[in-house]
Amino acid sequence: MKNYDVAIIGAGAAGLTAALYSARNGLKTAIISRDIGGTANSILALENWPGFNGKGSELMKQIYDQVRKYEVDFIMAEVDSLEKEKDGFLIKTKKEKLNSKTIIIATGTDRKKLGIKREEELVGRGVSYCVTCDAFFFKNKDVAVIGGSDCAATSALALSDLAKNVYLVYRGEELRCEELNQQRLKQKKNVKIFYGAVPKNIIGTEKVEGLEILQKGKLQTLNVNGIFVEIGSTPLIEFTKKLGIKLDKEKFIKVDEDMKTSVESIFAAGDITSSKLKQVVVSASQGAIAAKSVYNWLKGGKE
Repeated sequence: MKNYDVAIIGAGAAGLTAALYSARNGLKTAIISRDIGGTANSILALENWPGFNGKGSELMKQIYDQVRKYEVDFIMAEVDSLEKEKDGFLIKTKKEKLNSKTIIIATGTDRKKLGIKREEELVGRGVSYCVTCDAFFFKNKDVAVIGGSDCAATSALALSDLAKNVYLVYRGEELRCEELNQQRLKQKKNVKIFYGAVPKNIIGTEKVEGLEILQKGKLQTLNVNGIFVEIGSTPLIEFTKKLGIKLDKEKFIKVDEDMKTSVESIFAAGDITSSKLKQVVVSASQGAIAAKSVYNWLKGGKE
């Protein structure tokens, strides 16, 4: 069984940055993750990372390549359980077991579901949670995007270059995206925004044929071939439950300014934390802080 100074769970912007800083500080480092890049891979146009303009997956590839120059073990698996032991933690995956003196949780989030009829049955047959993955299949077709955040806005903008018509469905009265993206949406002639609208039912048996929405008390049907769900995310914390880590009311991990959790020698970084601003640049900075805090903890200094 391998032993590490720090095990980083998750390989998105937070996890990769934490690994980079940990390795450069001479710590024996492992990253455990089911993929490389995390949710940043789904960003079609990353325009608010200073000095970079491109796809999120391209930036993640650059960071990954940089980390690979150091002695970091990449274990491509999901963590099944995380247990506290006398001198650290026992981490179990389906492939192996390992020990680590400290932990950085950087698992990020998973996409929220609408929770309406036919949603699960039609995933991959018109229902999607990833524009980057599936936009191509809806060229010259009509699609709906559900949500009002930056993710929803950028998804609608990306689809507008491929699809015939894009219907942006949002329960609120004003989008929550950046002003720049609001202006871009207004300039798109094939984008129509439905404010105060809630998805009620997906129409279709073998594939998506329409979306029924309730808008200000009136039911109407949008004839669409695709539905892209962009209504937020839920934290991936299932494997931490036995540890008793304190969470906020939305189930995100509470951390202090040093990324320390309520459990000694466990730190967290990125979208999994209670930070209100969920951005790639924030995740990376938190990963750096967490790695530095781990180093200080191991050396007996200030946490």
